Amino acid sequence: MKIALKLIIGCVLCIISIFVFYLVGVIIYSLITAFHPDEEEVLIANKNSDKGINALDTLTALSWNIGYAGLGKEMDFFYEEGKKVKPTAEEHNKYLTGIGDFIQKQSNIDFGFFQEVDFKSNRSYKTNEYDYLQKRLADHSSVFALNYKAGFVPVPLYNPMGKVNSGMAFFSKYRLAESKRLSTPGKHKWPKQMYLLKRCFIVNRINLENEKELVLFNIHNSAFGDEKDFRKAELEMLKKLVLEEYEKGNYVLVGGDWNQNPPGMEVTVIGKYISKEVWPVSPDFMPAGWTWAFDNSLPTNRDVNKPFDFTRTTTTILDYFLSSPNVEVIEIQTFDLEFKDSDHQPVMLTFKLK
Repeated sequence: MKIALKLIIGCVLCIISIFVFYLVGVIIYSLITAFHPDEEEVLIANKNSDKGINALDTLTALSWNIGYAGLGKEMDFFYEEGKKVKPTAEEHNKYLTGIGDFIQKQSNIDFGFFQEVDFKSNRSYKTNEYDYLQKRLADHSSVFALNYKAGFVPVPLYNPMGKVNSGMAFFSKYRLAESKRLSTPGKHKWPKQMYLLKRCFIVNRINLENEKELVLFNIHNSAFGDEKDFRKAELEMLKKLVLEEYEKGNYVLVGGDWNQNPPGMEVTVIGKYISKEVWPVSPDFMPAGWTWAFDNSLPTNRDVNKPFDFTRTTTTILDYFLSSPNVEVIEIQTFDLEFKDSDHQPVMLTFKLK
């Protein structure tokens, strides 16, 4: 009996020791590989067009959070009360192909605002999704900014998410005079900060014939329930930046995944989907004349607590554009892909510079 008890105690101590060594090892590795982005970073385009914008041009911009080709209709996600960590390899390939096929059909767009673009990440099978997008928008200049880099995400314990490299990509048919990554406010407490996103804006400048600039912001703002203060600080920073640009006489367009509803969204008219309100932006947040461009007939985001189901899954609008008073919005359209390949749907803006 004493021998059996000693064996049990020994096994328990051995298991505890292994777990402690694992935990210490994870923390040390996380500290070594921690992502500490600069407040401001110049981004270099993969190539740069010589094409300029004609004052009479009608322009198009597509925004899509592609969900790292890992959050298609079959998926739920453990961060959002689901169970799964990543799709199967077959599902990931199917989602990526669907995303690529859609973007290929829209390859005549002038600008592309993409979020959650992975490379060398366990959750997306080490696929370089930025390279994948570049091949489908081969006529465009592009820049990329990291907003999520972790050497090893140790949760969930039963199936750790592992290595993550992800960010935002911006594509342009026109010559980029400058592109920058600007870090946004908000920092989680340690050790959580080592395993979550470091949010940012990508700010792109295109010189115009009238000696002004078209300034385009690609954004992916904070998402989780404990990030209310982050969302507020991000919006205040964005407001300050865009108003400064407009006061200079520049043209401003902001697109991306806001993770907040646009002012004026009506949940009762979002088509065939079950809809809900999520952290709406105040109607008086921007001065008069600024345009919130969104398609109220369709949602752009769905909950990922369960695989997608029309009868159970709640949806909302998180992806849209904001434009300055000197930009004329002609049309805004959400493409109804029924969340087949991503938990977000693509949104297309057609506009002109006044």
